[in-house]
This record gives sequence, structure tokens and C-alpha cells, in this order.
Amino acid sequence: MLDYNLEKRGEASLYEYVYQQIRDDIVAGRIAAGEHLPSKRAFASHLGISVITIENAYSQLLAEGYICSMPRRGYYACELPDAPVLPLVTGDIDRDAASVDPSAHDADGQAGRFDALSPSALEAARLWQSALRATLTSEDEREIFSTAPAQGTARLRRAIAHHLRGTRGMNVDPDNIVIGAGAQLLDTMLVQLLGADKVYAVEDPGYLRLTRIYQAMGCKVRHIPLDDEGVDLNTLQKAGADVLHLMPSHQYPTGLVTSIARRYALLSWAAEQPGRYLIEDDFDCEFRLAGKPIPALASIDAAQSVIYTNTFSKSLSSALRLAYMVLPDELMERFRHNLGFYASSVSSVDQVALARLLESGDYERHVNRVRVRAREARDGLAALVRKAFPAGEVSIEHEDAGLYCTVVAERGTDGSSFAQALTRSTIPFVDISECYWCADGASVPENSSQILVQYDDLSPKVLNTLELQLIGALCNLSE
Repeated sequence: MLDYNLEKRGEASLYEYVYQQIRDDIVAGRIAAGEHLPSKRAFASHLGISVITIENAYSQLLAEGYICSMPRRGYYACELPDAPVLPLVTGDIDRDAASVDPSAHDADGQAGRFDALSPSALEAARLWQSALRATLTSEDEREIFSTAPAQGTARLRRAIAHHLRGTRGMNVDPDNIVIGAGAQLLDTMLVQLLGADKVYAVEDPGYLRLTRIYQAMGCKVRHIPLDDEGVDLNTLQKAGADVLHLMPSHQYPTGLVTSIARRYALLSWAAEQPGRYLIEDDFDCEFRLAGKPIPALASIDAAQSVIYTNTFSKSLSSALRLAYMVLPDELMERFRHNLGFYASSVSSVDQVALARLLESGDYERHVNRVRVRAREARDGLAALVRKAFPAGEVSIEHEDAGLYCTVVAERGTDGSSFAQALTRSTIPFVDISECYWCADGASVPENSSQILVQYDDLSPKVLNTLELQLIGALCNLSE
């Protein structure tokens, strides 16, 4: 039986402490791969804590891929490949003060992205207006109207570094952060840094604009399919890729979370040859609706092979071009030498205003309000699906991973009525079959229909309308 001294947990909650101890034991090999973990009830009784505490700890370990569950047999430790990794964060990440950057790219109506946070857009606009007014009236004019350096203002880079430490467990040097006017600009800068002669791999299904960006820069692109744990390693190894662009904490559009074992394997792949890199697109990460945020891939990268990218555009407004990347030391030196001549693509006024939001906590409070609404929408959608399809012909997957879920309807059943009802409604959705790069012969699943639905588009009024439309669609099918 595992035995942990709960008096040593410090300020961590009970479930977080138990989760951390089991996680560290699995990483260190003290819990062997395949070892059976104690049952929740027996473990709780042994430690003298509630079963729900153990259940929450196991759920987080399961979500991150440290353990697996076997029906009627319990939980087992997963095998972790050898990889150059950093010690895992043992302190508590501030779950309630999570600053969030929901989407690493911009929507323009193209299938493969959506207009995030639309019901919250007015609130975000007012928040930004307030920050701008305060910046213009109270900040030093020499700071807000001076020319920002190529990397961005030191103040915003410090605020982002602090934000990443608290929300993603990353110890980031502000000097390694580069601010840019949108993720697309940063993607093109990365090609300039890494070289257009490299072979770039992207997830399939995925964000199709990434392919077009890389192709427009003259790069060769490979499309890598996904399995249940993330990017398929066999295909990646055969693709001859030098750079892999992935979304490990909440893949678009499937919602898949890359397991910890696959993360270790990807770090090993990157470390096998000099010049290989992983571009971590960390959109939507802090909006996880259950448990702790999934740790960033960059937070365990010991070989400095991960380039971390994120944006603030979607959490505030798609009109704001505010993105950033964290470069490994070698690439940061290359940036200064080769790209340091660029003028900053984001105004100093906007950078100072964003820094104020991060420093004051106003940004975190805005994000927390959005998260609460997302949970309510998730619960409403789940209740609607259970009510309309009690036989389970429609199901929701990855419902806790972020601001959207995947609705799966079995073909040849009444489940197709859900897609029909969505089509008649005002709810924007994405057909995941449209997110495959079919030019590479990707096989689109034929036995089910998979639809991406974003929570922020699901107000109670909209859900009520959807229910009525769904009832009508079901009635038409029964006639």
C-alpha cells in the first residue's frame, strides 16, 4: 500500500498532494510500469482521507496519462519512455488565477477555427477599453509612446513570465520571450529562424491554415495522424520531419490531450538529432474545466527543444494582435542576431495595457468568469444530449479539456439529427471531417460524425432553442 505523509503537503490541497506524490513516484520508477494502484476506497481508508480526494487525484493522473484504467480491474501505472526532462513542478499552480490565451491562431470563417468567446466579447471589450484608458491617463508617456524593442517591452515580457510560472509551471526568462502581432506572424518568424529548408510536420486532423502558412514560406509539410495518445510516432519517425507543430494540451479540433508517455516520446524524438524542434501551440490550456491544467510540454523540456507559443487575442478580442513565443537559448541568440532588426509589430500602448491587466489580476478574473460560464454550458449540453439520446447514440468527448467539446454521433442512427438541429440553429460548429488534409490521403472516419461545439456559444436560451429544434428533427425521422 502506498504511504504518504500528508503533514508535508504544505499549502497544497489533499488531492493535489496525493496526485503529486504518485506522479513523482511513477516518474522516478518507485511505482513500476504496469503496477496496480490501490483501490480508491482502500487507499482512502489507509491515508485517513475521503474517497473523493483519491478519486480526484486518480482522475488528474488519468487525464495526464500517468495511469490507465481497466474496467473492473482498477488503475495501473503507465510506462514512460526515457527522455531528457526537467523535474516536475511540485508546488501548486494557481488554478483560480489562470491567465488564459484560448486560441493560438485567428478565425476568418475558414473551417478549422471558430470565433471564440463570442458571448464574452462585450465584457472583454470593456475590460480592454478600461485598460487602455488607465494606460493613457496614468502611465508615463515616455513608456507608452516610445518604440518597443524587437522582442517587445520588458514590462510585458516580465508579466508574461510571471503568468507562465503561476499557470503553466514554466520557469521562463523574460529575455527569451518574443511578442508579436498574432500567431501567424510568429509562425512565419519561426520559419525564418529554423529555415525554410526544414520539413515541418503538423497534426491531421488539425488547423489547416498552418499547412498553408508553411507552404507559403516554401516549406515541405508532412501531415501526421493521431491515435488515442496524440501524434502517431511511427508516422512521425518515417516522415523525415525536422519540426513538429502540435497542440498537446487540447488538440484542435479533436480535443485530445497528449498523454505524458507520448510527451516523453516526442521529447526523445526531438533530442535524437540536432536541429529538431517541437512547436507547442498551447491554446485553451488554462480553461480545463475539471482538475488542474495539463502541464505544458515546455515545462518538462530539459533539452531546450520546445518552442512555446500562445496568444491573448481570443481571450480578449480577435481584433487585438497580441501573441508571444518562448524561445530556447540557442534560438533566442539567433533571433537577436538575424531578426533583431525588426521593429516591434505591437504598439507600446497595447503592450503596457496588457501588462497592466496581467499585473492587476483583472485578466485572471475575466478568465475565471468565462470558465464558470463554460462549465454551465458544458453541463447544459450534456443534459440535453442525455435527454434526447438516452440510448447513447450521441456522446460527448473531451468535455473537460477546454472551451469546446467533440460531439460524436453514430452514423445510421438518430444521432444524425443532432447535426441537423445544429445546422438549423445559430450555433456555429465545425465538422471535424473538414479538418483533414485529404491531399495526403488522410482517412476520415466513416462510422461516426464528429462535430466540434464551443461552450461559449451555448447560453441557456440557445440551448433551449436547440432542444426544440432537436425534438423537431427527431420527430421528422420517426415519421
